[in-house]
Amino acid sequence: MNKEMKLYTGTKTVKAMPMTMGEAYERKLLKEGVRPSECETDKAGYLVEYEDGYQSWSPAEPFEKAYKPSETFVNRMLLELEDLEKRMYKCDNFLSSDEFSALDALSRALLTVQRGAMGQYYFVLADRFIKANKMKAKLSNFTFGTAVLYLKAGMAVRRTGWNGKGLFVVKQVPAHITADIIPNMQSLPQSAKDILMKRENPHIDYTNQMLIINPDGRADSWVPSSSDVFAEDWELVTE
Repeated sequence: MNKEMKLYTGTKTVKAMPMTMGEAYERKLLKEGVRPSECETDKAGYLVEYEDGYQSWSPAEPFEKAYKPSETFVNRMLLELEDLEKRMYKCDNFLSSDEFSALDALSRALLTVQRGAMGQYYFVLADRFIKANKMKAKLSNFTFGTAVLYLKAGMAVRRTGWNGKGLFVVKQVPAHITADIIPNMQSLPQSAKDILMKRENPHIDYTNQMLIINPDGRADSWVPSSSDVFAEDWELVTE
């Protein structure tokens, strides 16, 4: 049977702490028969503990190349950002290759959308990293798809390209308005109240309305234009 080497990728999380080679020798963590010379006693390295409790010693250079700190959520975000950068770089190279051009239309579309989604996810993750580190940096612009996600999360958004300063868009909070509230609503004309109150179960359900808030406080119902949908200059309103 013909056998050949194939690529395998794995991930492993370990516990570790700095420890010199000399300290590792005293703890009997080095391979049998290995004894550090006088110049190697202070050689930097790490005591490494694996998931099954097994411990060993590793020189600093190969350990730090293979492992990065992941003790805090900020550490883990940084690791994910670095991994995403590598993945996006590889994806960009493939998208500009002849191999990509040879794919069918659906496969090309799926890969292109995947790359776009990766980029938007990267920007959101980078903004989380900025916020967590209390860094003074402008948050990233994003596409309308990401803007919708922010609206669903209760945030206000706008386009940097809008001429009217002070404009922003929000999604109205879903609400169930019952019969005891309807007669006192200022936003409904009396005719609408009369019609609603004659029904068997008078109520109003606010669901998926979007509002654009003007600088003077005026709120109008808002539906995105084609330009808004395809724009990539959306931003969070945080002031």
